[in-house]
Amino acid sequence: GGYASDLTRTYPVDGSFTPIQRQLYDTVREAQRRAIDACTPGRRYRDVHDVAARAICEGLVEAGLLRGKPESLFERAAHTLFFTHGVGHLIGLDVHDMEEFGDQAGYAPGRTRRPEFGNKYLRLDRDLAPGMAVTIEPGIYLVPAIWQNDAFVEPLADVVNRDAVERLLEQHFGGIRIEETIVVRDAQGPEILSQGLPNDADAVVPLLGTN
Repeated sequence: GGYASDLTRTYPVDGSFTPIQRQLYDTVREAQRRAIDACTPGRRYRDVHDVAARAICEGLVEAGLLRGKPESLFERAAHTLFFTHGVGHLIGLDVHDMEEFGDQAGYAPGRTRRPEFGNKYLRLDRDLAPGMAVTIEPGIYLVPAIWQNDAFVEPLADVVNRDAVERLLEQHFGGIRIEETIVVRDAQGPEILSQGLPNDADAVVPLLGTN
């Protein structure tokens, strides 16, 4: 019995971050921080996803992977080439709670999935209420199959720094995800149930030990 939990941490496999790995890790962590802060009663969960997506657009521009103004990139869904899923899901008796009922449970009446790749994989679009438990798990990924598919890449070719992307693909960059389980509260703000496991880059590396 009891309730489920869901959390993710990402570590550099060789025990230390390269500069670009650290920059993108910090981008994901900042996106998560903003999204968690947005988890207030009455807030639409899709808006929480968008808070994270905007932060990721900002970070991708700063890292030189996207070109342009972050808000314009967000409106064009350029982040979905890197942030390929929704920001989280309900959690309760099951890890992905109520998903056997599909969008009937995850989406409020009258709400439907957005059409863009990445955005359409958001599992939850309800207004948050006190006591609701959800995950917040933004990420940045370099998925070779996406970059080999012109249907995904060509509409955004003018804002993508393809040379920088290809360098990361050649390095087998992989991806970064940081996931917390939170509970929506009233006045005191969201409660982070998984905060006992550090997610700060300077804290996670020492946990790896040495070879």
